[in-house]
Amino acid sequence: MDFRKYVKKKYLKSTDRILEFGPLIRPTATKKTHPGIRFADVRSTEDIKKLYTSNEYLKSTGLTVDIESVVDIDYVVKDSYEKTFKNIEKFDVVILSHVIEHMPDIIEFFQDIKNVVKKTGRLVIIYPDARYCFDHFRNGTSFIDAYDVYVNKQSSSKRVFDFVFNVVNENNAWLFWNDKKESDIIPKNEFSKAVEAYERSIEGELPDDTHFWPFSNYQLIKFLYDMDRAGLLDFDVEDFYPTPENNQECMVVLTPKKSRRINYDNYKRLLATTSPFIDNIESRINRSAAADLEKTVADLRIENDTMKHELEAILGSKKWRYSKKIADLKNTITRNGKVD
Repeated sequence: MDFRKYVKKKYLKSTDRILEFGPLIRPTATKKTHPGIRFADVRSTEDIKKLYTSNEYLKSTGLTVDIESVVDIDYVVKDSYEKTFKNIEKFDVVILSHVIEHMPDIIEFFQDIKNVVKKTGRLVIIYPDARYCFDHFRNGTSFIDAYDVYVNKQSSSKRVFDFVFNVVNENNAWLFWNDKKESDIIPKNEFSKAVEAYERSIEGELPDDTHFWPFSNYQLIKFLYDMDRAGLLDFDVEDFYPTPENNQECMVVLTPKKSRRINYDNYKRLLATTSPFIDNIESRINRSAAADLEKTVADLRIENDTMKHELEAILGSKKWRYSKKIADLKNTITRNGKVD
């Protein structure tokens, strides 16, 4: 399932004001199809191209970036979203694909991003499932780690250490789903390099593009739930799409809160669709069956949305309205026996 295509079809209108942060080379939509879309990043277009020409992140994760395909950036975020977009109209949809895991202070990010989303808008987050990417061997994110960074203004040094020490040079989701080559790709990174990165980060020097906050499906929803209970999340979960089989992305769609009430039933339902346990044969079989069901449901939702849009187009057609009236009149006359 391509979440970007799905977002474009289900959540974006051509008339919407859209902000996509960190599109890199894969924007969800273009200005040709959606004139109101704008692109933002913490770096300018030229700085992004320089960064992705070569850096330690690319070397350690095995990723490659086509420099010529880098999207032109409209807004360079300085200090905060609130300050950067202070005098700019808020957006109907804000999209972040493979972005929030890079935020050194993830709770501060959620506190800040609310300043650019309309009260009737949506925040769409596409997230790499740590189980099926180069974060596979990482220690999962806990709310208390993020809370320490947020409240005590600590550096994310422990998360930097974990990234440098445990990231692997493999990003093929299929391999992780099918338990192939795991013995070959187990992390062998040098302890001394992790310590060096840890110490530099304490001094405020963070490495480029670190994944500070690796989540699985379950951990992401649990983290949002913990934030909500702590009064630190100004959004409700509207939709959640678990990671499809042989894929490495999940997606959550948030809407600004209209009250401080916590929707416990919704979180209970969402947590029940995911599992923190994936390490035994039985759970792998269940996971595969669940993934098949999730794919079927996702396909049906897309098909339903497509049929809905087609029906709306037909109902909105003047030609259809006139022809239907003529057909109805003919049927009425026929029933009255005035036409053979």
